Amino acid sequence: MTFVGIVAKQKEFEILQTVMKKNKDINIILITDTDIENLKNVKFDTIIIDANMQNWHNMKAFDNICKYTQYLVVNTDNNKNTDILKGKLKSVITYGLNHKCTITVSSVKEEFIMIAIQREIVTKNGNLQEIGEERIKKIKKLDIHGHMILVIFNILYGKFTKN
Repeated sequence: MTFVGIVAKQKEFEILQTVMKKNKDINIILITDTDIENLKNVKFDTIIIDANMQNWHNMKAFDNICKYTQYLVVNTDNNKNTDILKGKLKSVITYGLNHKCTITVSSVKEEFIMIAIQREIVTKNGNLQEIGEERIKKIKKLDIHGHMILVIFNILYGKFTKN
């Protein structure tokens, strides 16, 4: 069983969890400042930081669970505080509307979003995802950042969403 932790708002977490439940081998867990201590013994394969963590009181506990994480995925639009990345010698994947991110949006249409992959990513299976673009179908009530998270999951763990 693969554990993926996500720091996000409850609503976004629930939408992503519903879509990602199609992959039965991945267990997605919401990480909040108040319950971080309860998660200290969980070995997360990937941690996604979608929400701002600037006011978290328990950053030391968060740093401890990051120690054994293979991938750290960070929304740079919501996390201006780059201290989160200090000392993390993991595979860091950034996403957002910034042109320097690993994953960004190149265009938005009524039914589809074009996601740009701007740096190569080594997948969970050791394959190389090359630079390019991917077209994905919009999911109702999911914001642009959520769509980028889905593309990152598709890259790391294989396809499980319908394009």
